[in-house]
Amino acid sequence: MTFITGSKETFLNADHKEAMEFLMIVSDITAADAYAELKKYVHHKTTNRYQHCLNVAWYSYLWAKNAGLDYRSAARGAMLHDFYLYDTKEFRLSGMNHNIVHPRIALKNARMFFDVNPVMEDCIVHHMWPSGIGSPVTMEGAIVSAADKYCASLEWGLGRAGQIVPVIRAISRSIRN
Repeated sequence: MTFITGSKETFLNADHKEAMEFLMIVSDITAADAYAELKKYVHHKTTNRYQHCLNVAWYSYLWAKNAGLDYRSAARGAMLHDFYLYDTKEFRLSGMNHNIVHPRIALKNARMFFDVNPVMEDCIVHHMWPSGIGSPVTMEGAIVSAADKYCASLEWGLGRAGQIVPVIRAISRSIRN
């Protein structure tokens, strides 16, 4: 847990105040044995689910803090947005819609291991918007949804980054309305 995909920053510099604050906000999550299980699951072909959640949480933290929002809940909700412990490829064979099911499972797991507030719930349950269940109701939830798409585009490869721009614009429009 020392780097963030697409960022020059690492978490090795104790003088970097934002990095140290971020680590303090999510340290109980990253220390949990059940959460560490996410390292076992490949995510977006180039990373694992743990690293993906860390990426999304870091950008969500920065963007929410910069906007004067509840950056603590945004970071924690982002860390937990994909807290499901199954192989996505195997799950898809069940015929159920992963985009709809996994946010609910992630929320159930988050509640089982951590204190979860309503902002975090929104971040977790609505992070798949527009392909999941409902749109975010908080600005923090919209930020996590946008950060998830941004990080996925980086993880899949920069060639896909352009495909995500219309989705992020739609998220921004929905927040303003």
